[in-house]
Amino acid sequence: MCSMIRQIIILSVFVFSNYSFADVFEYSLDKQGVNLHDHARLLISTENERFPDNFQSVSSWADNMKPLSARALFSGRYWLVTQITNKSSLEELVLYPYNTVLDSIETRIYSENGAVQRYFSGGKNPNEFAFHYGNIVELKPNQTYYLVTAFESEFFYTPTKLVIKPVKDFNQLVIKENLLMTLCFSVGIILGLYNLLIYIGSKDATHLYFALFAAVWVFSWSHFFHISDQLFGFYSAHLHWLGFSLAPITNILFYNSLLKLKEEHPGLSVTSIWLGIISALGLPFCILFPGFGFLWATVMTGSALCLGMYVGFLRMLEGFKPARYFVLAYIAMMVPNMIGNLTNLGILPPSTLNLYLLGLVGTALDAMLLAFAVADKFRLTSEENIELNKNLETKVLKRTYELEQLASQLRDASESKSRFLANMSHEIRTPMTSIIGYADGIILGDIKPQERNHAISVILQNSRHVLGLINDILDMSKIEANRLEIELMESDLFKSIAHVESLLGKQIRDKGLEFDLNYHFPLPNYIIIDPTRLRQILLNLTSNALKFTSVGKISIAVSCSEDVLKISVTDTGIGMTSTEQKELFNAFYQADSSTSRKYGGTGLGLNISKNLANKLNGDISVASEVGSGTIFTLTLGLFTTDKTRWINSFDDVSVSKSTADTITQNTSEQLKGDVLLAEDHSDNSKLIQRILERMGLNVTAVENGQLAVQAVLEDEFDLILMDIQMPVMDGEQALNFIQATGCTAPILALTANTMQHEVDRYLKLGFTDHLAKPIDRNEFSKKISHYLHILVEDDIDIPNDEFEQLKSQYISGLYEQKVQIQNQMKYHDMEGLGKSIHAIKGTAGMFECNEIQSIATCLDGLLKEHGRENDIQTHIDELIHAMEQAILTAEHDKIAAN
Repeated sequence: MCSMIRQIIILSVFVFSNYSFADVFEYSLDKQGVNLHDHARLLISTENERFPDNFQSVSSWADNMKPLSARALFSGRYWLVTQITNKSSLEELVLYPYNTVLDSIETRIYSENGAVQRYFSGGKNPNEFAFHYGNIVELKPNQTYYLVTAFESEFFYTPTKLVIKPVKDFNQLVIKENLLMTLCFSVGIILGLYNLLIYIGSKDATHLYFALFAAVWVFSWSHFFHISDQLFGFYSAHLHWLGFSLAPITNILFYNSLLKLKEEHPGLSVTSIWLGIISALGLPFCILFPGFGFLWATVMTGSALCLGMYVGFLRMLEGFKPARYFVLAYIAMMVPNMIGNLTNLGILPPSTLNLYLLGLVGTALDAMLLAFAVADKFRLTSEENIELNKNLETKVLKRTYELEQLASQLRDASESKSRFLANMSHEIRTPMTSIIGYADGIILGDIKPQERNHAISVILQNSRHVLGLINDILDMSKIEANRLEIELMESDLFKSIAHVESLLGKQIRDKGLEFDLNYHFPLPNYIIIDPTRLRQILLNLTSNALKFTSVGKISIAVSCSEDVLKISVTDTGIGMTSTEQKELFNAFYQADSSTSRKYGGTGLGLNISKNLANKLNGDISVASEVGSGTIFTLTLGLFTTDKTRWINSFDDVSVSKSTADTITQNTSEQLKGDVLLAEDHSDNSKLIQRILERMGLNVTAVENGQLAVQAVLEDEFDLILMDIQMPVMDGEQALNFIQATGCTAPILALTANTMQHEVDRYLKLGFTDHLAKPIDRNEFSKKISHYLHILVEDDIDIPNDEFEQLKSQYISGLYEQKVQIQNQMKYHDMEGLGKSIHAIKGTAGMFECNEIQSIATCLDGLLKEHGRENDIQTHIDELIHAMEQAILTAEHDKIAAN
């Protein structure tokens, strides 16, 4: 920005002095601030004027040109010619043009020996120094040179200064000026962003206008320091005055809002707004004609500056305190520009200062002081609001306190019930969805006849769950009304506890947890108690442990001492804090809302259990530590009968044991089911299918993932064995589709990839477990029995003659696999080779081809690690040889058998 004085200076004619070559400029270190424009001939350049050819022709070349009497304002090109003798001891110096913005500066230095040095600088040329014009030139001591420089630009805003400086001094100057420039731009950017953020929060327009004003002046000054071309490689003279033509409107909007001009001086406000609009209307011309943009921006910014200074003084005299900082800010911006204008005019002595940098510093100071003005206005506004709201706040605080007291009472009375209703709604709706869905399916015929038993089982299971919830609610109502009844009778202690084990033991093991039931003898077989309530307490405690335990084990320990029966339920779950333990037995309590979302439940079970324990002349205590599990201890009054017999070992508990065994056997028989086997290798598929059939299972075999998904859509399966590498659709893709169908059956990854990180990845993808190929019969049977809950005999091997037949079929197919591997190696199909080797690795061991399986395993590792081709070829040869040997051995055995 410039003042009105500068406008007059720029519009006037600038006359350059001319010197003859008899005045040789003798350069020394004490003359590094001397402007060469004062010791050189300035010449008019024609459009096609070329540089002189050599040292001897410079003088005659210059004599044939006209001297430059005035600087072209809008565009042009002129020459500077001078004769220089280097009287310093330095050979390398910096030729530094500054105090101006130019498109192109080309310099040629002619020496007496005929050498010519060429240098380029300016906005359109790469510069040797960051954000500075200049070139390092070579001037040998005590030698005379001609220096010829062509200055070309679409504008000449200010008189150019051209000096010669030592390299070391110039580098220090560049560092200092760049630091100062960076600091100034940082001030503008930070203050702009800060006020923009404040505006977003407060919606005070003053902060928005300040942010816009800061953005405009940062954009404007950045072109005078060539930020865009040196950082982003983009230079255009047509953008120099774009920002300055917008500066008046943003500045005027800002001080209208800051100084409350519209409210206090409406006439001045309208005048200033129109001035800003007129300035913005010149924007297209400023872009098209940079010389016009210089004149337009100078006039408009100067006018806006003067008007702003006037209204600032006016508001300051009226006692508006923020106007003090505003006036200081405008002074900080005007003074540097006035110094530059008076120096260019000659009123002030010549200076080596970078007047553009001086103007940037003034603008940065202006922004900082304006920020103080904004802060002062904000302070005044806050004080006014505080004063206005003081009485209102007192009344509000008093009324708020009264309301808080009442709200606290109401909240305490309703919070637990509200949470209970929300949890209960979820707990009831979830099983009811399954009940209604399956019932509708049976009525409408959507469920096939063979699936009806499963559907009825789901309905029955969920109905019992809903019944349990309703019983809890009824029990809670009875407890609150003190009408909960206890029916004491002679009961079999072991039978009651075995019932709990039969109901929850399977669920605990299904979750992958260990479950132990430990009796600490001697114990009575018959006691006086309410068996239904005892089972209800133990089921609540054990279910609670199952809910909050994901790894480890759950155990129940039964003991007695004197007249007390003691039953402890221990888990390795998430544990509780001491605060949570204190509130644990309160009705409707759960640790926090996330507990009910993640684990479900109504928060009634433990409260009911504690009340039942109290009714049975006992209590429930808890000991827990976060992350280390929980121990619930139930103590009950021990009352025996004439029928009571003290048991010293579990072998004496015949009734309980037989009951538990019967329940387990019935459960196992009910849980036998259908298995889906997805395996692309036909020999593998046949072998695994026969093993599963030997275990008494129904097997559906498919050869790729797409068929597996189709099978799941058509039928229900109790277990799915899924190979990973299959054609059409692999196991991982099939898993995603099967999960999307809502299938809940366990899905086991069946693959030769047995590295721990691979197994972990399959489990993260959603596979329930992993089965390695080749299959280990013992491990295979254990996992199948675990997930289907069936009893498996130790001997599940298929008959020898049947196995030999399958093995023969596998070996007969090795020839085709051998040819395929040879072709893949020949044509460097490494991806196909990897798949073939991986398949052999997973199948050879299944048919006791151990040597082939061992070589394939090593080769599979080499291919995955991208091993050397020589090593791969060696193992391929070994594999081919082993396959050929297996084929020959099979043929010899066949001939011998015949």
